[in-house]
Amino acid sequence: MELKEVIGRRRTIRIFVPYRPVEREKVQKMLEAARRASCAGNVMNVRAIVIWREQADPKVIKAIAPRIGYQQMHTAPVFIFWYSESSVYHGDAWPDSVLRLADARRIGLRVEDTYAEVNDKLRPMFLMAGQQMGVAPLAFMDVGQAVAQATLVAYEEGLGSCLMSSPRLEKVAKMFNLPETAVPICVQALGYPAESWEAGGQTPKPALGEMFFDMEVGKPFASDPKVEDELKAAKLIDEPAPLPWRDAELEFLMRALGLENTLLNEVDP
Repeated sequence: MELKEVIGRRRTIRIFVPYRPVEREKVQKMLEAARRASCAGNVMNVRAIVIWREQADPKVIKAIAPRIGYQQMHTAPVFIFWYSESSVYHGDAWPDSVLRLADARRIGLRVEDTYAEVNDKLRPMFLMAGQQMGVAPLAFMDVGQAVAQATLVAYEEGLGSCLMSSPRLEKVAKMFNLPETAVPICVQALGYPAESWEAGGQTPKPALGEMFFDMEVGKPFASDPKVEDELKAAKLIDEPAPLPWRDAELEFLMRALGLENTLLNEVDP
């Protein structure tokens, strides 16, 4: 599939085929996509723990379950625990990473000049701001970009996923012996979809002009009908949910998989 079609076909999948395992190589492809995401200073603060349901302690599966997320928690064969490692911004780690960008010819014009500017002018700023950067929005944005790339690769590989978060993730971090510098971001349920992407349809979103602005807030970014037609042809824009047979599909899957008609996980607080 082309990139636009992958984006257009992506759905949040909440009901997976529980008996079909996810191939390890497909998870590796997701992680490689995450490893190649854009990141400020190329510090690469994204980290992840892959949790295979069949190998995991049931206490771990129960602990990572958010309050809302019944079906995906009971059917996904794999979970990925994504977190940000803030230590990559501490001390000399951040400026040293920028120097490696110079070595790779990704920043600056002349390596010697770039080294001098980083060491003489920027390093003191990096050392002063490092602790704050580790928990700044930019750090979390970089993890988000990595997760997004991994998610698109998952869909290209025929998998589905559901991203979840919960205040309980801070407690879960202790189960994995994460360092104090780790900041949990989300859990991604992963597996082969039991529900079809066609039946769900594309989740309705606010109009373009409600979300994005031209030069100033309140001045909508105007949508060009020709561009909309182009994106429909490329399959980025698809039929909105729900499609006519969606209810029947959900009822069938609930019965077939023995799932309850509830949104909530009955987990300990």
